[in-house]
Amino acid sequence: MLKVSRLRGPFITLVAGLVAGLSCAAVQAQSPSAPNLSNNCAGCHGTNGYSAKPMPIIAGLSQPYFSRVMRQFKNGERPSTIMGRLAKGYTDAEIDEMAAFFSSQIWKSPEQELNPAKIAKGREIHEEKCAVCHRDNGRFQNAETPRIAGQWSHYLEFVLQEYWRVGRKMPNRFMTIVVQPLTTSDISALSQFYASVK
Repeated sequence: MLKVSRLRGPFITLVAGLVAGLSCAAVQAQSPSAPNLSNNCAGCHGTNGYSAKPMPIIAGLSQPYFSRVMRQFKNGERPSTIMGRLAKGYTDAEIDEMAAFFSSQIWKSPEQELNPAKIAKGREIHEEKCAVCHRDNGRFQNAETPRIAGQWSHYLEFVLQEYWRVGRKMPNRFMTIVVQPLTTSDISALSQFYASVK
């Protein structure tokens, strides 16, 4: 009986150590939390998606839209400079976690210098060509349509020019049809109008 008692202490210590080791391994195997994943985006898109420079604001984007666009980057369906390479580093589950995180943030429009004459011209173009999809002056969003109201004007202009370029493969064919008849001046005005909407 004495021998068993002597073995019991070391045995319990060994079992406890194994359990603790397995628990640590299980924790490490879990995917990072959504806030931690979002930190990878902060360099370009700002803390929690609030960009402080003319990079797209992603805080407050709809969850299904964010997931869809990231998968398009990942699969090469949406052209990019760096996003295609970055998106390949995430699983679909991690993309959905980030989408849930960023969609839970409240949209905040940046302060930017805008031209009143361009805003007025852009409003006219919006009413004529864009209001059907980009309802509520660009505030509306769903799985197909991002919020563009209050976005950086330089970013909006860049994206519209991508759709405007003939032969550029873009993910939304209808947008290409709508944008290509516009002039560069129209595109600039439209970008300024949407940027002015809070």
